[in-house]
Amino acid sequence: MSSKKILILGMSPMPFENDRKVYGTGIRTWQFVHPLLEKGHRLCIAGYAIPSAYPDGFKSIRKKKYHHGGYEFEYHILEKDDFENSSLLIDLARSFGPDCIVGCTFYPSYYAAKIKNALAGTGGKAKTPLLWADLFGHVMAEAQARAFMDGNDAALFHYWNSEYNILKTADIFSCVSKRQEYATIGELGAAGRLNRFTSGYKFINTIPCGLPLEDYKHKKTVIRGKQGIKKDDFVVLWSGGYNTWTDIDTLFNGLIKAMEKDPSIKFVSTGGEIPEQDMKTYPYFLSLIKSSVFAGRFIMKGWIPGEEVPDHYLEADIGINIDKDIYEVRLGSKNRILDWFRAGLCVLSSDVCELTGLMADAGAGYVFGPADSGELADKLLMLASDREKVKAAGRAGKQFGLREFNFNKTTRALQQWVEDPVMAPDYGKESGLFLEKEKALENLEDIADRQKKMIDERDMKISELEGIVRGRAPYRIYNYLRIAGRKIKKKK
Repeated sequence: MSSKKILILGMSPMPFENDRKVYGTGIRTWQFVHPLLEKGHRLCIAGYAIPSAYPDGFKSIRKKKYHHGGYEFEYHILEKDDFENSSLLIDLARSFGPDCIVGCTFYPSYYAAKIKNALAGTGGKAKTPLLWADLFGHVMAEAQARAFMDGNDAALFHYWNSEYNILKTADIFSCVSKRQEYATIGELGAAGRLNRFTSGYKFINTIPCGLPLEDYKHKKTVIRGKQGIKKDDFVVLWSGGYNTWTDIDTLFNGLIKAMEKDPSIKFVSTGGEIPEQDMKTYPYFLSLIKSSVFAGRFIMKGWIPGEEVPDHYLEADIGINIDKDIYEVRLGSKNRILDWFRAGLCVLSSDVCELTGLMADAGAGYVFGPADSGELADKLLMLASDREKVKAAGRAGKQFGLREFNFNKTTRALQQWVEDPVMAPDYGKESGLFLEKEKALENLEDIADRQKKMIDERDMKISELEGIVRGRAPYRIYNYLRIAGRKIKKKK
């Protein structure tokens, strides 16, 4: 096995960093990074610093040498403006001279595609870098969910334009489920990648959510004996963000029905709103709880330090996941379920995504029908009445998770590819699909960038003009008379 130089664009923080929040995209990045470090590859990582996970005013951290777990790698944690600065990323790629580039999740893959396109044909060490693009979840299904929450389709163009550029550029792709793999094949067809050059070429690999093999260690008591929770209460745990896919009504109604019959059931939640994605779902849940007679049995902790989260896994009785039956969920997966497997925590989930079906088939957890609050309540009451069954399911889930979803096993296809990265057979060749329309589509990104710049410049000029006008004496006199006139009218 030969050591390779790999440029990785991903999301920060990764789980080993002690930051305020760790999202699924950061876990996904570490899932890709860790096995490559174990294989002895030389890595340069550029991570997008998710704003809500870092303190206000966070500035980029550039480290040529970064040490963790006995490994040394180059790690740049970049705030938004720096990560979106294509010139900075291109200079980083030129300086590092990678054998290949790996984009971990959708957003970094979009900028990885920009690097590949910019460096293609420029000569030197970084000439036409090879690109693995990880599509962590089906982005157009996510766009649909976002459009529903926003009440308009404005986001669809942005999502598809970004996805299209990745689809047209990458040499190989990974998805989070077999279901998403087939959905992405359809997108590749729409983008013209299923052509005469690529017949028989394996474009896509499934890399499901993964988990490290290390056990969680209990550090301090965080649930039992606190906030009215007794030692023998049945603790139902939610951990992580409340996103567009969360079925709050079914979750709330199912819990209330169960609480009415069993006073030992308590709900503990860590996590909350996701500023970059969804600011409506969590506040809605809080409003339902506030109006409930059982409000005192909902312990809503909000976002807590990442190092405290495993203690909650180890003290709860079950972890609950509940999804809407929408395409985003059907094609995706759930990192939080893998976290619970790792902790030996019994899982109860709506049966929508591919992972929950596999879990149920393996007898490694419990499921209920989507949008069925009655079945959810029945399952909660059944489990609360049989704690030994709960513990047995937790043990089965841990064995299943460590066996099937460990980092090393899930990323074997990536490990094999970086050993001998291969360019897609059609890269740089003209496809017969779209013809002139295809050329026009390739210009959409430039058009969108110019439009954004024009809008920003217009808004700045308007703001400057308003400031000038409001500061002049005639305007101040006019404004004074206008306000005075209103007062006179009110008196009349």
